[in-house]
Parts: sequence; structure tokens; C-alpha cells
Amino acid sequence: MDAQSDRSTESAARARRGKVNTMHVCLVPGDEVIGSQLLAALDREGRHRVTVCHDIAELSQASGTPDVILIDVQQFAALRENEPMVYLRLSRRSRIIVILSSRELLDAAHILAFADAWVFEDINLNRVSELIDLGVEGHCILPKQFLSRMGVDEIRLTLLPRLTDVEFRCLQLLGQGLNNRTIAEQLNLSEAVVKSMVRSVLAKLHFRNRTEAGVFAARQQQALPMARQGGREAHQSEARSA
Repeated sequence: MDAQSDRSTESAARARRGKVNTMHVCLVPGDEVIGSQLLAALDREGRHRVTVCHDIAELSQASGTPDVILIDVQQFAALRENEPMVYLRLSRRSRIIVILSSRELLDAAHILAFADAWVFEDINLNRVSELIDLGVEGHCILPKQFLSRMGVDEIRLTLLPRLTDVEFRCLQLLGQGLNNRTIAEQLNLSEAVVKSMVRSVLAKLHFRNRTEAGVFAARQQQALPMARQGGREAHQSEARSA
């Protein structure tokens, strides 16, 4: 993809559907593969004029005002944190739709409220044109699995590899309903260290409190080791292919 490449995607689809208002979409992908897939999906619809920016610097310097900014969640976070005035200017003029994966949902929850809509690259990427239409109207589709307790559990299971071995064992013991003193005895650690470790587990897996963590660990006790091992292997595979 060329930076600032302006792609007119008028196609036979427009002729079949009759006159359709063409929207200017500015795409700021975090990954070239995902960016290519999004461009292909938009091309199939034939209803959008797409401009590609590789980062927020290009986005902030781009001429013209797009109707929609389709931006990777990490790029969006950087825009919010590093260029707040640019974010305010863009958000007043354009709809902002964030691209993320389902496993990033809990990590990104604190900033998603500042976007107009979301596209999940591993769930509904092929429906991007529909999601853009909804986002322009102020609506957002949340995949149904995220509305259930088990759906959120599945996301947390993918995050288990970020725990250290001792933190993972601490999570399992929380699932047994043990207090910090008993966990410290089980792990041969001081109670102060266990207290700090519990805080780390809550932060890494986005629990509000130790009770929520314990209920999750108890509910998923059989799935925990398998999910942690599978996640580790996936991360190692990604690292080797990078």
C-alpha cells in the first residue's frame, strides 16, 4: 500500500445498486495484511473512496476531511495519548471507527468509548462496509459472544500467557477461595509478595477485584492449563515467524 494513495473504488456494484453516495474513508491500518484485507472488502462494495495513511503523523497532515477514519486500535491509542488536539479536530469532522482483534477488547476498553464504532478483524472484517454505514449513523455492532459471561472468559483465557508461572499458580489458588496468607504458605512466599502478585493478576487479566478473579478461575479450572499452554505455543510460533 502506498502512503496517501487515493483509490477510487467506483465499480459495477454501484451501477447495480443505483446512485449511492460515495464516502471518503481514510484507512490507518496497524498491520499491512489487515490493511490489504480491508481494502479488498471495500473494493468489493465499490462505494468508497479510500485514502491510506501509515501512521498518525500522516493522518494529521493529510489534506481534506474524510467522512470516516478507519484506524487500528494501537494507532488510535497513540493518537489519543500523543496528539489530543489532532484527535479532537478529527473527531469533530469525521466518524472514527477502530479496528481491533477480539483478544484486544479488554485491553482497549478504556479508549473504545472515544470511538464511534468498532470492527473486529477476527470476527466481522468482511462486513466492514456495513459497519461503516452503522458507524456513520452512530451505531455499533458488538459480537454476541461478548455479551455473555463465557464470551468474556474466552477472551481472558487468551491472555493467560502474559502471567508468570507464579502468577498463574496464584490465580489457580484464588479459584480455590484461599486468602493471601494461605496462598503465601502454598507458594512459600511472603504475604506482601502475594498481595502484590494478586494485584498484578487483576491488572493483566482486567479483573475488578479478587472475587471476580477467583470465580473465573473456579469456573474455568479445567481450561486454564490447556489455554495457557496453547497461548504460549501460539506466541512462540508468532515470534518465530516475525
